[in-house]
Amino acid sequence: MQTDADWKVVATRVGKGASIGTGSTILCGVTIGERATVGAGSVVTRDVPAGAVVAGNPARPLRKTKNP
Repeated sequence: MQTDADWKVVATRVGKGASIGTGSTILCGVTIGERATVGAGSVVTRDVPAGAVVAGNPARPLRKTKNP
């Protein structure tokens, strides 16, 4: 049986202007950068840099904007 001591709160951060598609799963402790885009249904397991576009399972970069 689990107790309160077995749980730890970890922050997940979403930057200003970021877009997260419907049905996406973002793991705890991950940071989504400013103006980043996460495709629908993606599973984000790592940090997403500012301005990047990621999609898939696991989410992988599709492109990065020139001026994030």
